[in-house]
Parts: sequence; C-alpha cells; structure tokens
Amino acid sequence: MRTLLVFGMLSVSLPGQDTALEHSRQVNMERATNMPNFVADEVVTHYVARRNGGRADATNWEHDFTVEDEIRVRGNQVSRERVRRNGRAWGGVIRGLPATGFGAALKPLFDPQCPTTLDFAGDGQLRGKAALVYRFRSPADGCFGNLYGGRDVRWAYNAARTGRIFVDGPSGDVLQFEEEATGFPAGFSFIQRNQVMIWDFVKIGDGSHWLPVSADFSWRMGDGSLTRAAAVYKNHRHFEAVTNVTFQ
Repeated sequence: MRTLLVFGMLSVSLPGQDTALEHSRQVNMERATNMPNFVADEVVTHYVARRNGGRADATNWEHDFTVEDEIRVRGNQVSRERVRRNGRAWGGVIRGLPATGFGAALKPLFDPQCPTTLDFAGDGQLRGKAALVYRFRSPADGCFGNLYGGRDVRWAYNAARTGRIFVDGPSGDVLQFEEEATGFPAGFSFIQRNQVMIWDFVKIGDGSHWLPVSADFSWRMGDGSLTRAAAVYKNHRHFEAVTNVTFQ
C-alpha cells in the first residue's frame, strides 16, 4: 500500500485505484482526440457580488444579465451566433462568457506528457452515483493554457491550477471537473478563477456523446468583487457551418 499526503489530508492509493486511474486516462485521452464538433443552445446567467467593506461575499450574488445564444464548438474553438442579451439581439462583445472548448481540460489532466499530478482522494458520491475522487495539481505554464485578464492578448497568463475530478470507475468517464486558478501577476484584472463543469450523455443525431452539460465559472477581481457565469447547454446537434465570430 502506498500512502500520499494530498492538500493537507491523508490519502491512500491502492493498486486497484492506480488501475482505475490508468483506465480513465486512456478513456479521456481518446475522448479528447475525438471530441465531436457540434452546435448547442446555450444560456449563460451572469452575476456579480459587490464588496461590502472588504471582500465580496460569494453567497450574495446579484443577477447582472442573461445571454442566450447558439454555441458552436470545433475542437477547442468556441464561437457564438444568434446572441440575445436580456432577450434582445446583441451584436457586440460580451465579457465574462466561457471561451474554451468542451474538452479543453481533458488533455491537460490526463496526458502523461503534461506536468499535472493526479492523486486518489477517496470514494465519493455525486448526484446519487458512486465515484472515485482525484485531486490534481498543475504548475504555472503547464498544459492548461492561458487565461485572459484584460482587453487584449497581452494580458494573458498560464496560471497554476489545483482541483479535483469525480470519475465513474467502471467507464472511466469524468462526471465533474472542479478547478481553481491562482497566482496571477500584479495588475491582472482578477486574482482567482474557479470553474465547475458537469458531464453527461447527450444525443447528437443518432449518436450518444459524453459532453459537458453545464459549467459554472467565477472570478475574484483585483478590487475584491466577484463575478460569475453559470452556463447550461441543451439541444446538441451536428455542426452545420463555420463562423469566425468569437466572444471572450
């Protein structure tokens, strides 16, 4: 038996758990390589939590705006069409929307060439289903890629990531991905970004694909305030056309 100290808690890794992780690694590397291109209906609800004498309270969200659109996913590229903001057609850029592809986390998590470490953190339950829980850590300039904290690409930084994933043992599927990015340089517009992404089977045409069905992003800004974008994806369908309009 091998014992690991992970995030200040005692975690025990058994040979069977190593086998389960390697199975999940193979399943998700294959999925990352063959992620389908598709179109879906997206609803993103944006919130703010303002400061009240100090840091904002993450439990006191105020609705800011809601975006409805048709999201088009090709690999790690995301674009949007038919955008409506608070029910009205919108042709401009909307800040605070998710800007990466649906399989963007799989390769950084599972590729053995990446510097990400995965450690077993115990058996868990997620939405009534048994799951294996793994903690992960990736250093700055790892495989997760840049986050953008300004109005142009000069404000880009590949931050360190920590978090955990819930994995279905028999299938190797990622059920839920939780990530925290920290350590941004001085002057960056935010000092922390968190995301939670939930995966499930969806129908695209006659096929069934394991894809994210919802995502929740939050940013702690440099002034102590918080912003949040909660996204839901429905009505997945085949990709029909190419568009060059990208919102970040």
